[in-house]
Amino acid sequence: MDALSETGYRNLAADAETGAAAPAWRYWTLALLVAVATFAMVDKMLMAVLIDPLKRDFGMNDTQAGVLTGISFSLFFALAGIPMGIAADRLRRRNLIAVCMTVWSLATVACGLTTGFGQMLALRFIVGAGESGATPSAASMISDLFKARERAKAIAIYYMSTPFGSGLGMTVGAILVHLYGWRKTLYIAGVPGLLVVLILLLTVKEPKRLTVHGGADLAGQAPPVRETLGFIFRRRSLLHLGAAITLVTIAINAFGMWMFAFFTRVHGVAPQHAGWEISLATYPGSAIGMVLVGIAADRLSARDERWRVWLPAMLAFACFPLALAAVSIGDTLTALIFTGIWMVGGTAWYGAAYGVCQTLVQPRMRATLAAILLLLTTLVGFGVGPLLTGSISDYFAPTAGAMSVGYGMAGANLLALWGGIHFMLAGRTLRRDLESVSETPVPA
Repeated sequence: MDALSETGYRNLAADAETGAAAPAWRYWTLALLVAVATFAMVDKMLMAVLIDPLKRDFGMNDTQAGVLTGISFSLFFALAGIPMGIAADRLRRRNLIAVCMTVWSLATVACGLTTGFGQMLALRFIVGAGESGATPSAASMISDLFKARERAKAIAIYYMSTPFGSGLGMTVGAILVHLYGWRKTLYIAGVPGLLVVLILLLTVKEPKRLTVHGGADLAGQAPPVRETLGFIFRRRSLLHLGAAITLVTIAINAFGMWMFAFFTRVHGVAPQHAGWEISLATYPGSAIGMVLVGIAADRLSARDERWRVWLPAMLAFACFPLALAAVSIGDTLTALIFTGIWMVGGTAWYGAAYGVCQTLVQPRMRATLAAILLLLTTLVGFGVGPLLTGSISDYFAPTAGAMSVGYGMAGANLLALWGGIHFMLAGRTLRRDLESVSETPVPA
């Protein structure tokens, strides 16, 4: 690594500064992409609020609840994600997002009509398949709209949809369930997405795709899928980043999807209050942390690109002790505060990590890479995380009672320590891999 030219990857970043979209409409486009991702997250987090009502109506245990909130969604999300990413590298990404959002919004409404566990499971498959097309397309669009040195900040802003959507889903969802029941809540949840689709089609245009060096992509076609996959899997730093992101995402979902149940069961918080109390304690700090870490990564990377993985590593290492503290403290307010600090550690790395992933591949490979990461984080992270906590909770329930869910939430965060190690390992080859992207010809 010492023999590598420092100017090689610096020139790559400098070249890419020149071609990103300049008009102010890029911020409007980013805002609408945030709205799309926000309502996707509302749908995910709403299921956390519905765990106990659905258990009562459908006669489920915690393991089945973990399947319904995790695997039912993530399985089809993952299966559809790779084809969606490949399509996004070849088709108009705006239109693909619009079609996908229409599908998942209508499926969410239909979930309110279900009469049993099997029907809900099937419709959650459709919701997952619909949502799989949003992030690969959005990540690719953002990379064409913003300069290389602004990319971590821009992607961090995009991922603010995670705390925004989670807060809305938990706060408004809990209130609506209390007032109207879970069925009408699902009817209401599907409507905003259809409105966003209309605004997106009327006001957003497809951004021009740019080359690695920031110029217009004149070739106009994506490389073969086999070539794209070979390019991705030859970058060792990308392999470590994929492992790190997946492991930390398991920990995030294992904790986050059970926060509502933990505070209502263990601390006795009324369901109609738990949503806004948890949201206020966790999601504002998460949103601010994402942007600040994204800005810090953009600035520190001017001195050393490895800060884009070092910062996420530091945050990952903090997750387990924070999770352990959050579930061990008996005072509700203090537990909420530590839960909020845990949320910052668990999510503030998004812009830095996902931003550098996009920089490590050619432009018409970006959506495919984003889809691969989504497959890992959704099928493994979102699918395994809630199920892991639910299974641990069922195992310890006979002896630990309500506190068993806390054991699962904290125990799963040991995986975040493992993820932090992979973030650090990614730094060992990051500069070499960035140089190789600059030197690799764009496929014609």
